[in-house]
Amino acid sequence: IIQRSVGGERASTMESLVVLLLLGLLPCAWPADLHNMNGLYAISNPNKATSAEFSTDYGKKNAEYFDVYSPPIRTRYGEVFWTMMDPVSLPDDIVKRFANKTMAVIGYETDQVMKTEQGDVSVPITWAYNHHYVSYVTGSRSKLVRADREEYMRNAFSYLYTHTDFWVPADIALEDDPPEIALIPKSQLFSEGNGGEFRKSFHGYPTGYAQLIYAPDTFHISPMQIDTHNRDHPGPAYVPGPQPKASQAPPDAKYSGILECPCTDRIKKDIRTVYSALTKGACPTAVQNASECFAAARSIGTPSNATTQSVSDKSLPAGCSVVRSPEDVVSKILFNTESDGTSCGGGSLYSGQASVLRKVTMRLDLNAHADEAQITLSGPDGVWFGVGFDASAMSDLPYAIIINGSGQVMERKLADHDPGKQIATSVTILSNTVVKGVRTIVLNRTMKGVTADHYTFSPAVESSLPFISAVGSGPAFAYHKFKGAATLSLTALDGATCVCNAGIQGSINGIPFHKDCWDEPKGDLVRQKNPTCWVDTYVGGLRCCHHGWILLDQDQNPWENQTDEYHMKFRFWFQEYNPEEPKHENLVRIFWETEVWSTEYDIPIKQPDVMPEDALHEIQSHWKVGDMLHDCDPGSAFDCTGPRTNKTGINLIYAGGHCHAPSCYTMELWNADNGQLLCRHDPIYGNGTEIFNEDGYLALPPCLWGSKEEGLTEPIFLSFDTNLMSIKRNNNTYGHYGEMALWQMRAVLV
Repeated sequence: IIQRSVGGERASTMESLVVLLLLGLLPCAWPADLHNMNGLYAISNPNKATSAEFSTDYGKKNAEYFDVYSPPIRTRYGEVFWTMMDPVSLPDDIVKRFANKTMAVIGYETDQVMKTEQGDVSVPITWAYNHHYVSYVTGSRSKLVRADREEYMRNAFSYLYTHTDFWVPADIALEDDPPEIALIPKSQLFSEGNGGEFRKSFHGYPTGYAQLIYAPDTFHISPMQIDTHNRDHPGPAYVPGPQPKASQAPPDAKYSGILECPCTDRIKKDIRTVYSALTKGACPTAVQNASECFAAARSIGTPSNATTQSVSDKSLPAGCSVVRSPEDVVSKILFNTESDGTSCGGGSLYSGQASVLRKVTMRLDLNAHADEAQITLSGPDGVWFGVGFDASAMSDLPYAIIINGSGQVMERKLADHDPGKQIATSVTILSNTVVKGVRTIVLNRTMKGVTADHYTFSPAVESSLPFISAVGSGPAFAYHKFKGAATLSLTALDGATCVCNAGIQGSINGIPFHKDCWDEPKGDLVRQKNPTCWVDTYVGGLRCCHHGWILLDQDQNPWENQTDEYHMKFRFWFQEYNPEEPKHENLVRIFWETEVWSTEYDIPIKQPDVMPEDALHEIQSHWKVGDMLHDCDPGSAFDCTGPRTNKTGINLIYAGGHCHAPSCYTMELWNADNGQLLCRHDPIYGNGTEIFNEDGYLALPPCLWGSKEEGLTEPIFLSFDTNLMSIKRNNNTYGHYGEMALWQMRAVLV
């Protein structure tokens, strides 16, 4: 059975071609005269000044295609499916054909289908809601590896993680690789228009542009699916099934409130206050009473034998403080009721210790008067381990100390997702011992870094030092096996260290809650006090929506034994890339979140006095083009955009937004320097019951730039310093959880 698609209507035709395919006499890549899987598409910015009309029909682009299916997805009502699925091999003929060649993917189509004897049957979006998907094609020179998601939380990719896992492609370098493939990507990410809009949003590129991949052989996908299928109402009109009390959907909604991931009564929150040390000035938020003070001081590493005392003394800082002796013989935790006390700090000796994942421990002993830093590092013997200073992720480009499996020490300046460079040695080894499989090295160096690449310790300014740590799987410095982050609190040994209230932290169902909402001018969420940013106000979204969780209340369990089974289906349209006479430019991925970097946000319900026609909620973001770029080699990682040497900016080729039904209203991308509207999305909402036109569900036509002959506007040049602005509007007649406002774009550096 060959599934043809013309103008959105499907027909199944038995042809002699099928016989040849079954006999293995024809490849699995279908000829180019077959039309799109999902019919024709729309774009948001056709060039109205030319008579040419851009065609979204891949069958007219001299391209071939192959289909690939995910492993089966099985869910019951209210269940979340969100995990990296088992890898799927590409068709054998494709793998053989491109074993030593580069494929140019000019676009792709997506659907969710049930396999039947009559062929593929599309699953309504009202049955299985695609919240988003992340898919990769890897090649013979790459593989998918599990990484720690915290590394990417500050890099615009937090929505890619699955539960607590995060998967990224890694290159496999071979000695016989020809030099001409060095800059060709060995893997590609396909994740544009990747939500409820995924089936009828165009995922293609103008002529001359493609996602290049060398020797492709494997497909990977992590879909986030939510089962909203009301088994008692097969249709054609959709009727939502049971909803949890936390759902904000109205009773007559055309959509299911569980697609917004409400935090049901199955969710357990653990909320606690955290504290930090301060050795200069006064606490921004003070500890309120003595009992809180005594517990808070111990939480930042104050010696367990410290005494506690309430005082009223103008010679001490107001509120909570710790006074330690250099030998830790006499340590006092003091709560000072005198409001007119001295400033924090005043000493020159500082000490602190912290561990990461119980695998690497760092102790710092600093002497500001002598300009001396003693660094004690402990980690597993036989494999490399290291720490990066003043960093929460590799993207912070930290100074790092690495110890290999035999105890040799080197200093490095790390790069973004890259080992960076080795720098001059500034440390002296005081001792190097191994006891019961744990290596401990004591190092000495000056507090001031010997170069700009070496970290400078400033305990009188920064008494809380974030750091990252990693452990390898072998003795030589390479890709890490374990990775994490922590904060080391420095306390003064000859002065008073204030203990401050550093805010609320917590977990949801045992998973630590982390949000990185940026304040103005980058984003609006902090100013608007959006509930998504803090664990104590979080009421719905991704953090309540992990794999296997049920988005119903504990007393709700309808259709317990009825599961749906289906597959995600991808159709990749491709051409061969000719390195001798290249006709395709590789498109690098650039990305931004209007909700920087929360990845989601809540839409608050309108005020009672606001008329329905005025019920709009708006957020904005402001950033530079250069903020989206990662200078690593685009042949090595999906988010690398390449070095900017001899480049001045980008040509924007594709801009696709991502937002959710049912409240998405408009998305706009502006050049804030000259007031030019670069791209505007007006979602196309369905108004029927048929597949791809489900009432209330949307498609998002992307913006494309190419040649006038194709019916497009010429590519837009944006310098690296160009200021951009995103404006996202949502209907807020009702409240909504977990909305998104992402820009998923493709460009070339010029």
